[in-house]
Amino acid sequence: MNFIMKKVMEQKIDKEDKKYIAPHFPGGVVTPDDLRKIADACEKFPESKLKLTGEIIMGNVKDEARNKECRQILGLPTYSVAGFSMRPVKLCSGGYICDNNAQDSFSLGLTLDKKFSGKKLPFKMIISVSGCSRSCSEPLVKDIGIVASQEGYSVFVGGAAGAKPRIAQRFKDNLKEDEVITLVEKIVAFYEKKGKTPERLGIFIEKMGLEKFKEEVIK
Repeated sequence: MNFIMKKVMEQKIDKEDKKYIAPHFPGGVVTPDDLRKIADACEKFPESKLKLTGEIIMGNVKDEARNKECRQILGLPTYSVAGFSMRPVKLCSGGYICDNNAQDSFSLGLTLDKKFSGKKLPFKMIISVSGCSRSCSEPLVKDIGIVASQEGYSVFVGGAAGAKPRIAQRFKDNLKEDEVITLVEKIVAFYEKKGKTPERLGIFIEKMGLEKFKEEVIK
């Protein structure tokens, strides 16, 4: 990379970087005071938007009665972090605070979350939606990964992070939003019926073979 190209790229990155305000919380640990500061700043600047890439999880309230009381005081919907079920859909910021999205991926992700989050399954499952090929929501290490392009959406299956990471395999390309929803419905339904505890989707597909899995899901 020559000097001029490097300077142009640095200026572009600097301009992009200044669009976002990202407080650094080492280890992802936040205090109530941290959250109040963020809330105060957002109220003072109502044009601001907040977007979480991961989760906020409250831990260490071990007493059953106190845990129940804490949930009541919190007054927010919760999900099972350990149960055999569909986790909340992972979304990038495309279409919300990022303009790189090639499709309305944020709306698609919200639709999928409303439809599937909390659904009981043979083992845990994670869906991820990314608005462009940068894949900020890490769709290729999720059970079902969805990546937008100018031609539509590509769907990947069988990915996982963790102790034994797996890269998802391509299932189908150039799908419209309604086609993605229909395909995800079929994948989840097939896994719900045929999957075994405690096998993630990727292991299930590996034992069956990708082409056989595609055939069974589509039919």
